[in-house]
Amino acid sequence: MWAYQPAYVLLDGVAWRCPHCPPFPSGSLSASCAGVAAAPCRAASPTAKEGPMRSYLGYGQAATMPLVNRVGKVSQPLIRRRPGIRLSCSLPNAHRIKEDSRIGILGGGLAGLTSAYYLSKRLPESTQIIVWEKADRFGGWVQSSRVHDDKNGASLVFESGPRSVRPKGLAGLISLELIRDLKLLDSVITIPKTHPVGQSAQNRYIYTKKGLQKLPSSVFSLIRSLPKRPISLIPRAILQDLLSTTEESKTRSIDDESIQEFIARRFGDGIGEELISGMVHGIYAGDYKSLSVRSSLFKSVWELERRYGGVIKGMRSSDKEQHPSDSNEEDKLRKTLDGQLFDGLVNCSVWGLKGGLETLIVALRDWLAKKPNVILKSTESVESIEPSSDSPSKVTTSLGAYEQIDHLISALPPQVLHSCLSPPLRNRLNDLIVNPSVTVGVVNLAYRSTQRINPIPPAFGYLIPASIGAELNPHRVLGVVFDSDMMPGVEEKRGGEELTKLTVMLGGHYYSKQLDSIPTTDQLIRQASQTIKHQLGISQDPFFVQAQIQKDCIPQYLVGHHQRMRALHRLLHPFNLSIVGSGYSGVGLNDVVKSAKDNVVNLLNNGRSTGLESFDT
Repeated sequence: MWAYQPAYVLLDGVAWRCPHCPPFPSGSLSASCAGVAAAPCRAASPTAKEGPMRSYLGYGQAATMPLVNRVGKVSQPLIRRRPGIRLSCSLPNAHRIKEDSRIGILGGGLAGLTSAYYLSKRLPESTQIIVWEKADRFGGWVQSSRVHDDKNGASLVFESGPRSVRPKGLAGLISLELIRDLKLLDSVITIPKTHPVGQSAQNRYIYTKKGLQKLPSSVFSLIRSLPKRPISLIPRAILQDLLSTTEESKTRSIDDESIQEFIARRFGDGIGEELISGMVHGIYAGDYKSLSVRSSLFKSVWELERRYGGVIKGMRSSDKEQHPSDSNEEDKLRKTLDGQLFDGLVNCSVWGLKGGLETLIVALRDWLAKKPNVILKSTESVESIEPSSDSPSKVTTSLGAYEQIDHLISALPPQVLHSCLSPPLRNRLNDLIVNPSVTVGVVNLAYRSTQRINPIPPAFGYLIPASIGAELNPHRVLGVVFDSDMMPGVEEKRGGEELTKLTVMLGGHYYSKQLDSIPTTDQLIRQASQTIKHQLGISQDPFFVQAQIQKDCIPQYLVGHHQRMRALHRLLHPFNLSIVGSGYSGVGLNDVVKSAKDNVVNLLNNGRSTGLESFDT
C-alpha cells in the first residue's frame, strides 16, 4: 500500500503544500497533485493569469514549505512567510468535462438513473450519456407490483423494496426537489404526523417474549426515555454517561466500533439485545454486533459522545444550543420548494407515491428516454472496465461491444464493480469487497374482511430482535410491515371491502450464516403465513400472496467502513471513475439520491470526483 503525502506546488523554485488537493502516493517520479492526475504540480508565477496551478499565499500567513528532491520525496518542512500570496489551485482544462465527452453509467438502479438525470440537466446535448443495466427493467431494488382483484375491482400495489420515505434533512429535501422537477407532485401521498394515519406510521412495535411492545420512533427518542425509568433500573453506563467529562470521553474514544459495543459501553447490554438489534433488523437486515456505529443510523449519537463527552449530556446540550441550518444548500433548497408543498411536508411523517415508489423510477426512465444524448441499454451488462488517469476508459459489455468512455460512474454493488476492474487496479481496491451484502426474503400478503383483522392498533409494523430465539422465531423473520396502515392511498383504485396488506421480511444476516439453507419462494410463503398466524393470531388464509428472494440487496457497513472509504477515495482520485449507490454512503432512498447528485456536482465543478468526498475527513 502506498503511503500518502500532501500535494505540493512548485513556486519560484520552492515547494509549497497545496491545501485543496488530496494527497498523492509517495514514491512517484515527481511531486504530483492528485487533482491533475499524473502531471507534475507546476505553478505559474504569482502574477501569471493562466496555468495548471495558480498559487497565492495570504499576507502574513505562514506556509509549511517542504523541500522536494528529484524523485519527489519530501524532506522535513520549514516555515517561511511569503507576503501577499495565498495558495489555491485550479484544474487544467484537460480534466474538465468537455462538451463532446462520453460518460458511462454502470447500473440502471436508482443511483444510476439519478446520476444520468443530473448529468443530462447540466450538460449540453453534445455530451453523450450511456446507462448499462443487466436486467430487463430499470430501478434495481425499487420495485412495485400491481395486482388486480377481480372480485371487488381493487387494484393492489405491493412493494418488494422501499415503500415510504422520510422528508428529513438535506437528503430528504433533495429527494422532494427531484419529485417536484419530475412533475410527480400529484402522485405524492403525504402522511401528516398529526393525522391518525401519520401517528400509525410512527408507531412501531417490537416482538418480545411477552408479546408486542411499542418501540420508540427514533434513536433519540429511545435514549431520551432511559433516564425517565426508575433509578434502580438505569444501567450504570448511563450514570457514567451523565457524569463523565468531555476529556475522559475523548481519551477513550476510538475511530469506530460496532453498534453493540458502543451501546453496551454507554448504556449496558440490556437495551442492545432487546431493542437496538430489532431496529438494525428493520433498516439493515443486519447484525448489530458487526455493523459500524460511525457509519449507521447511530452516527449522530456517536458524534455526541465525541463532542460533549456523553450521549445524554450531548442531547441536552445540543437541545439548548441555537444551531444554524445544517448547510447553506439546505436553506437555498427550502426556498426553492413550492410553499404549499413544503407546508404540507413539514408536518409529514412519511411520504409515498400512488402506484408505489417505482413510479419514481418510471418517471426517471421516461424523462431520460426523451433526451437525444442519453442511451438506456437494458439486458446488457458491463463485463470489464479499465479506468485511466489521462485517457478514456475502456469498457467491454456482455454483448461484445467495446467502448471508450471519458468518465465512468459505477452504480453497481461494490463487489460487482470489483469483479469488473482490470487486475492491476482490482488488486489495489480490495476495500470494495470487505463489506458483504445480505439476502432478504420478502413476502407480500393480502386479506379480505368486513372489519379490521389486525389485533393491534394501526402501526408501521413490528420488528423481531436478536433476543428472540428459534423457539419463538423459527423462520428467522426480521419484521412485519402493516402496509395498509402506514401507506393508505397507494392504490389508485380499491374495492368496497376492507383489505389488509402485510409484508413479512425474513433472513438477512441469518441467511449469511446459513448460505445453503436459503428457502425457496414456496417455502417463504409457508413460513410467512405461519408467522402471521402465530404472532398476530390471524387465522384466515390470504387471498393473495407473493414472495421474492432479494439476493445481496442490503450492504453491511462493517466496523472501519469510514476509514476504508477514505482510503478508496484517495486511491480513486487520479482516475476517471466515480462510485455511487447504497454500498457507500447510506442505504436509504434519500441517501442514494443525494450521493448521486453530490457526485455529479463535484464532477462538473472540479473535473474529477470519486463519489466518496464526504469521507475525506
